[in-house]
Amino acid sequence: MNSKPLIILGSSRKDGHTAKAIDTITGTSPLPFVDLSSLNMTYFDYDFENRADDFIPLMEKVVEHNPLILATPVYWYTMSAVMKTFLDRWSDLLTFRKDLGKKLKGKDLYLITSFGTSMPKGFEEPFIQTADYMGMHFRGCFYFYSGKDPDLMKENERRVKEFKALLKKNGVLSS
Repeated sequence: MNSKPLIILGSSRKDGHTAKAIDTITGTSPLPFVDLSSLNMTYFDYDFENRADDFIPLMEKVVEHNPLILATPVYWYTMSAVMKTFLDRWSDLLTFRKDLGKKLKGKDLYLITSFGTSMPKGFEEPFIQTADYMGMHFRGCFYFYSGKDPDLMKENERRVKEFKALLKKNGVLSS
């Protein structure tokens, strides 16, 4: 298994605010990266007729990394549609590809998100619950404010320091 983290971006814009949040955290030490919007990944299908899309090949690579860092903007109080589809497809890992699902157990999961209005309430909950269900460890979330309120923009500085400190403490980022 690769001990290098993997960032999984689920956004409609590869160079949007969530990408800026990632860059703010990783700085000059870019990490391996997957852009979900560049993949052919369809919705969960109980008949598994979508086996030929990009999800299983992606997960074969994903399970070789630890930790996993999911990155998504807040859209309508929740994750982006492409991130939701990605997490819904983890159901494939509980059925016909249990071998891959078992490899997620024990992995660390972090979350990076951007928001432009007020701090989203309960945003982390689906990620925490998913990590718990898969036997993973949810380690924390970085909330990046992308709006124009100067007070909230100032809060970004504190959040960046705290999240970077968490990642360094856990060996995700080097000092």
